Amino acid sequence: MGKDSLLLNILKYSVSFVFAFAIIYVLFQHQNPVKLFEEIQKVEMGWVFLSMIFGVWAYVSRGLRWIVLIDALGYKSSKINSIASVSVGYFTNLFIPRAGEISRCTALNQAEKIPGDKLFGTILIERVIDFIFLFALIILAFFLKLDDLLKFFSTLQAHQTDSNAGNSKILILLSITTIGIAGFFLLKKWMKNSVFYQKILGFFDGLKEGFKSIKKMKRKSVFWIHTFSIWIMYFLMTYICFFSMSETSGLTVGDGLFLLVLGGIGMVIPTPGGIGSYHAIVMIGLAVLGVGFINLNPPEGEINPALVFPTVVHVAQTLVAIIMGSISLFILFLTKKKKYESS
Repeated sequence: MGKDSLLLNILKYSVSFVFAFAIIYVLFQHQNPVKLFEEIQKVEMGWVFLSMIFGVWAYVSRGLRWIVLIDALGYKSSKINSIASVSVGYFTNLFIPRAGEISRCTALNQAEKIPGDKLFGTILIERVIDFIFLFALIILAFFLKLDDLLKFFSTLQAHQTDSNAGNSKILILLSITTIGIAGFFLLKKWMKNSVFYQKILGFFDGLKEGFKSIKKMKRKSVFWIHTFSIWIMYFLMTYICFFSMSETSGLTVGDGLFLLVLGGIGMVIPTPGGIGSYHAIVMIGLAVLGVGFINLNPPEGEINPALVFPTVVHVAQTLVAIIMGSISLFILFLTKKKKYESS
């Protein structure tokens, strides 16, 4: 890695962390930590645990789906190594945004000796498929929850023009977002002249083969079953947690779809593990649905359930990533050690 690329990555990830924790600070600075903890203790953790199980199954489905794409390239991967590599990818994303895909390919490359450029090609296929599914869900949510979507955007607009102290915090948040996006494009322009960009160009041959693999798939039905399974699990991870809090227990399946779409957008924003961005966008979505409020400077001692909910869901799924990632790193270490000893 060249010096320019290293400095660029350090700057990029530093901005990402600062951005994430700036959002968290703005959201939680007026929430009493003792009372917030008391509210979290009221959450029925059985439902949250079930949500975590759905999260684990999403990892498993993603790993099994990856095998189908790898098979189409003429390579073989064990189920355990594929699932473990996917888990390592999620684990990495908690600390380094967007690095999960690279670490996932690196992990499987070391475990199975499959060329990294071929693996990266399959990742791009997954990206395209998942984007199509997210877009389809956005369209579905548009028809099912049109009024709430319009209310969501009108709420954002109203808070942009409101001059009270609490809402001015949202203006600060939006300003930080604007600066972050501008910084991203400046970094992207700089990156084009870096060694990193030149290395990306070297992946193209492998990527072409990766895109061809979807046509060569022998088990297309398995691929689509796991694709649907992944997104159903994503939905259930949020929806099942509705029943863990009295304030959200009356929300509907359509409301769950609405928050899945918003949460998906929040996770796309390049912050470590969706920290801050997920909380902010789900909070606004819940307020639109009549749960909690958006005012960031509430009366003293009042806890916002619209912040408690995304905090519980996010912590639960972060624990899944940490547990699965830690176990997977150990499994991959044993696999590599076993192959080294047998060679």
